[in-house]
Amino acid sequence: MDNPCSLLGLIKIRRTLERKFYYINPLKMRIIMKYDLKSVCLAACLTLLFSCSDQAQQNSDQSNSRALTLVDNYSESFSANWASKNAEAMGNLYAEDAVRIVSTRQTPEYGREAITAQFEEDFGGNFDTTEIQATTSKAKFLSSEIVVATGTYSVTDNAGRVINQGLWGNAFKLEGDTLTMLMESAGDSTPDGMRQASLSTPEVTDQPYEGPGANLVNDGVSAYVLNTNTGNFSGVADLFMPEGIQAVSNNNRIIFGRDDILEAINQNAVAGIELDAWSYGYRDLGNSIAIGWGGYRQLDDSGALIGYGLWGNIWEITTDGLKLVIERAGAFSGE
Repeated sequence: MDNPCSLLGLIKIRRTLERKFYYINPLKMRIIMKYDLKSVCLAACLTLLFSCSDQAQQNSDQSNSRALTLVDNYSESFSANWASKNAEAMGNLYAEDAVRIVSTRQTPEYGREAITAQFEEDFGGNFDTTEIQATTSKAKFLSSEIVVATGTYSVTDNAGRVINQGLWGNAFKLEGDTLTMLMESAGDSTPDGMRQASLSTPEVTDQPYEGPGANLVNDGVSAYVLNTNTGNFSGVADLFMPEGIQAVSNNNRIIFGRDDILEAINQNAVAGIELDAWSYGYRDLGNSIAIGWGGYRQLDDSGALIGYGLWGNIWEITTDGLKLVIERAGAFSGE
């Protein structure tokens, strides 16, 4: 279908109007009315042009303030649907092929239908009388249609007591004036380490990813693991974009910028901890943007399991491989 905002679309509208005029009106009135018709066509075209101009101006606005407004509007809908326990409405906030990575689950959930079913289960169980509030710390456009954001959340019971709180780092697609979730990556904060009740739950893993881009994402994960386990923390920080963001649950805060990320890694380093990580999925979003997700585990110097969970990251694809825009990882917090 032709875009009515294009020049070709405007010409076709004018010609259509003229053909209809000539068919309806007798020859004697044609010349008189033709002038009026041109005026009508001109007015219609100007209206369309102004409308298209407004639309183009809005679409070209990729400011951080607009990104923040879009994400805050999304969060309001998320909280309202959660409060009303409307699982179908929750599912409609996600893309048809969305992926959901949350710390209360050991493996990702794929697709709107499965995500909706997950909310139905949660609303009928542990979260039946809860409410959730999300706060956005930073939001920005990575392209004209991809918005990424990170922030915090808190879940309260019916008495208003906070029962869970954590961090999130999500990728959205802009559709008109609203956002649709492409990847949700959220997890409860664990500043004191993985909860013992969760750690005692047998670990469940998914199938390793072997699809398109597997070499790229696996190289990125392997570099992160190697630099971490060898104590090359500068090497870990170099895997981030200069303005990269780290939102990992054990930090209990969001860290902005490569330099501050390096400082935090040095401060939080614990000798004798070995990291293992792998990918469950990867998706190229175009415009050198990618999302990926997977699992991880941590062992102490005796080989005992001390933590495991999921990660869901947003990358920029560069000539040097994947560079982290947002890292979001956290321990399993279910039971």
